[in-house]
Formats: sequence, C-alpha cells, structure tokens
Amino acid sequence: MRLFGWFRRPPQKDQPATRRWIRLGGRRMFSSGSYILPKDQTEDDRLDLQHHFYRLILRGNYCAPLRQPRMILDVACGTGIWGREMAREFPQTQVINFDIDRAPVDAALQRLGPTGQIPANFRFLEADAFQPFPFEPGLFDFTHARLIGSFTPVARWPDVVAEMIRVTRPGGYVELVDFEIGQSPSQAVMALGEAMGRLMTARGLHPGSAPYLAGYLRQAGLEGVRERRAIVGGGPRGSREQGLLITDILATFANLQPLVVKVGVLSDADYTALLERAREEARALGAWLPIVCAFGRKPLERGRRSGFIRY
Repeated sequence: MRLFGWFRRPPQKDQPATRRWIRLGGRRMFSSGSYILPKDQTEDDRLDLQHHFYRLILRGNYCAPLRQPRMILDVACGTGIWGREMAREFPQTQVINFDIDRAPVDAALQRLGPTGQIPANFRFLEADAFQPFPFEPGLFDFTHARLIGSFTPVARWPDVVAEMIRVTRPGGYVELVDFEIGQSPSQAVMALGEAMGRLMTARGLHPGSAPYLAGYLRQAGLEGVRERRAIVGGGPRGSREQGLLITDILATFANLQPLVVKVGVLSDADYTALLERAREEARALGAWLPIVCAFGRKPLERGRRSGFIRY
C-alpha cells in the first residue's frame, strides 16, 4: 500500500481560512486557541533540544513494551524528530506523524535533505488533534503523544485520548508523556514558572499535565496502565542533563514572553528583568523537572477488523 504519495511535495503557504497566524513580539503564533508557544524556527530548535533530554532521561523514545509494531502514530508531532528516530529504530514499520502545522516538518525536511537522513518509512499528514483523526479504527499498533499539555485544554483531554484509543488496534499500546511543575533554588526561575502556570491556567490548560496522564488512560478503558516517573536535572550541576534542562527552561521562558505580556500576567519590563536574573542564577543554582511516561494496552476484542488510512 502506498501511503501519502504527496509526502515530499513543496511546503504550502498558510491558508488564512484554516490557519490564522499573527506576529506577536516578532514571533509567529496562532491567533486564537489554547497554544501558548510560538510556531517558528526558534521554537522548533527548542523542541528538538527538548527531545534529546527526554530521550536521555527516559533512556529511549518510548516506555511501552513494543516488539515489532506494524504501524506507529505520533499525534501533534511538531518537528517530527521523534517519528524520524522511531522510523530508523523500526525500519519495517510505517511511522505516521500528524500536526496542525506542517511548517516545522517541512523546515526539517529541507534542512536534512531528500535522501539519506529522512527514513523512507516516515510519513507526515497535516491534521488537527482536536478533530476526529483521519484514520480508520484499529490501524496502529502504537499511538504516542508527547507534551500535548502545552495546547490541550483540560476539557479536551478525554476527547484526544479517546481518538488515540479508537485508532489503536486491540492489544496495541497508547502512550502519553508530559511534565510536572519544575523546581529551582532560583527565585527568578520560580517566578517565571509561576507566570507560565498562570498563563496556562488562564488558557484552560493543566499547569503540568503529568499527574493526570495515567488517570486519563484508565478512564478511557485501557488496561494494565503503568507510569514511569523520572527527574530531569536530578544529576550534578554541570552535567549534560542539567545543561540541556537549563537551556530548555530559559528558551521556554524567552519564547513565552510575548504572550505573557499580551495577556497581562506581567509587564514587559518586569518579565525582561526576571529573565535576565534567571539567566544569571539558573546555571549556578540548577533546576529539576519531573516527567511522566504513562502507557496502557487497548483491550482485546472478538474479531478484529483491519484498518486503512482514509485520505
């Protein structure tokens, strides 16, 4: 079966009817909705960096007991870096990735080149995680979503999880990864973290979705739900892990500034002053961030239907 024959087509321009963008503080952002971070190359670079320390602390790209999956889905894939690595790890597996914004994946494909670094079994589809996924039931052996708490309102979590389960085959696994509220001896880092939490709460988001992941999976009917909790930055100051975390934290706070100021959580001057203090203090004092990987198995059913992609 040939999947998504248009995969390597040139990037498309934004369509105003369906993709409404604004420039805020010089950053490309959604004009409406719950997403709190920019959608531009600076943020894409941060997401790729973040991927590396999540993989480092979790000792791999997934926690579920996978064997030889036939089909894998990554929901709201961002730059597609997780999916590309999974496609290399499972070369016989079709790894399908979707996101509401194709620009990050297009930029990555242009940067990496058409051959050699893009696995042939990696595919991308432009789609909205808040709409019914464009796949038939039971298609995927493993359905994955990481850090979707940055845009998923509390009220929409059950809907997204239900769709993840719908497109997963009986006996397949669904996995969620997200963070808890971080901590630091730096008062400036904590003040910026509080501002971020207030912004997320105002947008209807969990200010740290990790404590709720296993509960969402159990409520949706998965069996054998397990969670793995790890602390990023728990090692000695000056370690690679600590350095990656501090770089990510500071980049996140810098990327949040336009929206935090716009909604009135802090003034631009106060935020700038806190960010400068945080840059001075964070590397000296350190920080730590709990993350949780939760996964469960879709119950087996009598009689299995084969699924196919609808497009």
